[in-house]
Amino acid sequence: MLQTSAGRLLAVVFSSAALTVPAGASTAAARDPLAPVWVSPLKGDSDFSTIVAPDAKNVWAFGTTRSAGKARPLAYRKSGSIWKRARLPDGLNGGIHAADAPSANNIWAVGGGSFDRGGSAYLLHWNGERWKLVRRWKSALPLTIATTGRRGVWVFDSLQSRALRFDGRRWHNVKTPALVLNAAARGKTIWASGLGKGSKAKVMRFDGQRWKLSNPDALLPKHTKESMTFFGEPAFAGENVWMIAHRFANRNDGNPKIESFLLRHGNGRWRKEKTGPASTISHAPAPDGRGGLWLLASKNMSYPDGNLEYDLVLAHRTATGRWSERPLGHVANETTGISEFVRIPGTQRLFGVGSVEPPGRDENAVIFELS
Repeated sequence: MLQTSAGRLLAVVFSSAALTVPAGASTAAARDPLAPVWVSPLKGDSDFSTIVAPDAKNVWAFGTTRSAGKARPLAYRKSGSIWKRARLPDGLNGGIHAADAPSANNIWAVGGGSFDRGGSAYLLHWNGERWKLVRRWKSALPLTIATTGRRGVWVFDSLQSRALRFDGRRWHNVKTPALVLNAAARGKTIWASGLGKGSKAKVMRFDGQRWKLSNPDALLPKHTKESMTFFGEPAFAGENVWMIAHRFANRNDGNPKIESFLLRHGNGRWRKEKTGPASTISHAPAPDGRGGLWLLASKNMSYPDGNLEYDLVLAHRTATGRWSERPLGHVANETTGISEFVRIPGTQRLFGVGSVEPPGRDENAVIFELS
């Protein structure tokens, strides 16, 4: 069920992991949310890893295209009902891992790098007219980015506990309390999750001046020797910060037991919320613009013949705590993946990105409309 996309770290699978869905559905079936509404026409392998929507008229999907053994960044922009490929600066190696969009004329994207520190990472900026290469780094693997204000941007290196911060005038190297794998900002405040010493899951907050740990781990069941916890990407809804905690534990049958916990931070403390009908929540929540949340989740997981099957549902939590769900389909194979989804501002339309790989054919980047 859970897969990484664009070569992301295994730990990041819990925030940006691909939910697999059956391939082969007709794109003409508008009522089928698991049928891609757009499939990449590119030759060779391609996939989308992230999507941003600063407003209803500007929706961007980013990822990777691979050909002749080389990986290049990929960006598409929605223009009306058409997705058009955007021109990116030349000479970039590796796909785009993450993006953030304070406005339609101010979009940042990071990509490149490698686990063995041998690749060159890069930062791109869209000014409303063209993409510009802002900076390159060696020995870095930036998997997440957060923007603070109109010109502030933080790029987090997943290879060490540090961030590269641009304050609008110059760059700063900033030490973080732990390795940051997921981050999101509201105003000048940043919430992040990652790994500390001994690969222990951590949550941290930047208050505009300094970083501090803010761990909600005490709300979760006690660890065992066979369990691991990871925190997902933060999301902001109303006055609260929301985050999914994932607990993985080995079972006697060799298949992992996966539990998800919905956590809310407000009035200075963390609380554990009921997840309603949602069983295992795999993606970061998407705020609905009304103080509530949209979530993708799986139910009724089983392992017939060692292969995972489950029901994929779209769950919604209102600002007052009421839950509802809509079935999206039964998952019984792993040929298609949803990497990330987002709500289009001013609407309740939800777009997801990922890839589809029919048997014996190239992997293709795809767009889903889940609402």
